[in-house]
Amino acid sequence: MPRFLQPKKSTQHRVAAIALYRALLSGCSSAALPDDDRTSLRNAIQNKFRQNRKLQSPYQLRLSFQLGYETLDKLDASSADDTAGANTFLQLIAALPRGLTNAPPTRRPPPPPPPLHPSGKHPLAVLPPERAVLKVRPYANVSGPRKVPVIASANGVPFLRLTKPQPAALSRVLRQKLARRVARFHRKVELDNYWLPLARQEDEWDVLMMAQLMFKEDKVKWTDAVHEAVRQNLALYEGELAQDREIIHKMQRIVDEETELALKEGQEVIRGRRKAPIRVLKP
Repeated sequence: MPRFLQPKKSTQHRVAAIALYRALLSGCSSAALPDDDRTSLRNAIQNKFRQNRKLQSPYQLRLSFQLGYETLDKLDASSADDTAGANTFLQLIAALPRGLTNAPPTRRPPPPPPPLHPSGKHPLAVLPPERAVLKVRPYANVSGPRKVPVIASANGVPFLRLTKPQPAALSRVLRQKLARRVARFHRKVELDNYWLPLARQEDEWDVLMMAQLMFKEDKVKWTDAVHEAVRQNLALYEGELAQDREIIHKMQRIVDEETELALKEGQEVIRGRRKAPIRVLKP
């Protein structure tokens, strides 16, 4: 088995372990043992295999298989009317720790689905486009005190904080945007540090082969495709930045209009934290 391959992912290891496990359980059922001892032994076998299922050390794996085969030999001896072997086996079962002979834990039932939102919509669902915040704000009339939103940023992704706690749908959108940004950065690093050097080596190899075969040098280079991928990746990044700038302008317009309406309604607008305000606007 290759050293870089985990034993639990090796077919040969899995076949040998499962065969030993089934042989031990089968021998436990056919052994001439009292019911309580048979149950304790079965629980010990199941718990031990569950504990050792992630072992990677060859030394520990060898000891585990050796112990399993020795136990299998003792089970065969107890099934063959060997009184001395059966008595010795009963003493070994009695010496097992109680935590090993207890019944293995049962699988937990799957968690119940989350309760439905009072509105009947999924909690992560976003508003339809016609009801988007950037389109319907600011409200001309409100039922209670007007709450002026605040422009916030999550690792460079701008958003408009309306209420606390933050809605789950907004958190989902922010996570998706950040994941796309990180994936685009990783793509740039991969293109610059892996694919571009590889393409240059391919171009050098093509030049050598063309010189050997007396062929005309090809105008299309391997690096051209990589440069095009880099250009497209950069265009997507710049387009996202331009979209963020446009969104920030819309958010700032909403904040300014909401502030103006709040001052007209006789409210006090606090910039910053309430206990340590940066600026207080009074009507």
